[in-house]
Amino acid sequence: MERQHPGRLQRTGIPDDEPEYLPAVRLPSAAELLAAAQESYLHTMVRAQIDWVRAGREVDADGRPADCPAYLETIGKHLAQDPETTDGALRFWDVMVRTGVLHVDASRSLAWPGPGAIALKGGDAQSAVGAWRDFLIEYLVACGEKAEDDPDVPKECPGITFIVDLYAHGGPVPVDRLASNLDAGAPTIIELHSNALIHAGLVERRGPLVGVTPLGKLVCHTLLQEATGMTIPVLGCYADADAVTLLNALAAYRMEHIGDEAQGWVHARSVEAGVAEIVAALHEVGPFARRAGLDLLAGTFGAQFGQEGRNALVSLTADPKLGALAHGLLTPEEKRQVDEPSRAATMWALVDLAEMSAATRPFPEMLQECGYVGQPADKMPKLVDGLADTEHPWAVHLLDAMIAHHPEAVVVEAARTARRRLPGPEREPA
Repeated sequence: MERQHPGRLQRTGIPDDEPEYLPAVRLPSAAELLAAAQESYLHTMVRAQIDWVRAGREVDADGRPADCPAYLETIGKHLAQDPETTDGALRFWDVMVRTGVLHVDASRSLAWPGPGAIALKGGDAQSAVGAWRDFLIEYLVACGEKAEDDPDVPKECPGITFIVDLYAHGGPVPVDRLASNLDAGAPTIIELHSNALIHAGLVERRGPLVGVTPLGKLVCHTLLQEATGMTIPVLGCYADADAVTLLNALAAYRMEHIGDEAQGWVHARSVEAGVAEIVAALHEVGPFARRAGLDLLAGTFGAQFGQEGRNALVSLTADPKLGALAHGLLTPEEKRQVDEPSRAATMWALVDLAEMSAATRPFPEMLQECGYVGQPADKMPKLVDGLADTEHPWAVHLLDAMIAHHPEAVVVEAARTARRRLPGPEREPA
């Protein structure tokens, strides 16, 4: 991520074919976020401005308060009326105008509460949180603009960059860690910026640790969506999705979030219908999503599907493709009730596991990890030949990987022989 002037983020160095699904963000309800916002010092300041202009306040030719001393009084009586303070206060006024919290009627040289003020002080929590989020983002942009004009401020610190960097740490971190790569004066600057963000309700400080609040997560979520052009899901957003979409999404989720998302999905339908949808989707998704679906049926992430899920898992052991994958998740007692997986199902599972391994490591390492290297010479040709019979869509890639990267000539030749039975020219997998 890089900053775009004036303080936004932009996506850089990321392939165009990046996966569509991303890990979800856990956010509180709109009512909880609004309550947190209303407790912040910044929200109090903005409400004071709305009340101050309610009857209409005269503005100058630039659309700023004509009575600047009176305006400064509404922000804080302790503020000195020096040029730097005045400039910062007027920037704050500009943010309120740009976000519609205040409306300037140029024809009458008056300022009034704007549509953003109506949303902030209205009864709809979702609208109020949306208006406050937009205000906060513009406020952070203004912090970045101010820093661009100040050569003494490290560019890593201001506004948006500071809070997104803090968010990326995944939890509270010592202030010293944030300052470790900056100039000698950075700790003082970081202290100033963290205090400003604390007043905004975006950051909280607990002893030597500083972290992003839920309200700060909401802002970062919006900023990152804007920067990437991608939809970053909020936990619970797939409740009405079909099973294929759900499983594809869960493949990108953090482990601790899968159970909650699945619970919301099951809640929108009966358990029996949910199990049937998951089972039907297992053949339509990739290996990571398939594993997520099997784990849901097994109860790995909670009892959302109960015994119905376990029963479906037992039934799947007879499936010619999924049987071995399902069998691996059975309890010892359940395994005694079913037959061993067929050879076809075992071969399918081998290809599935190889595809998952290859997604996170180079092909030579994948072949090592999956046990295809160093096996008895009389065992491998038969096993490799069976890979071509699986009808697994990734079998051709596994065989190509063996041809290109396996260190043993007998395995390479077996893979080449098996590969001739499959469509398409032999090629080194990307």
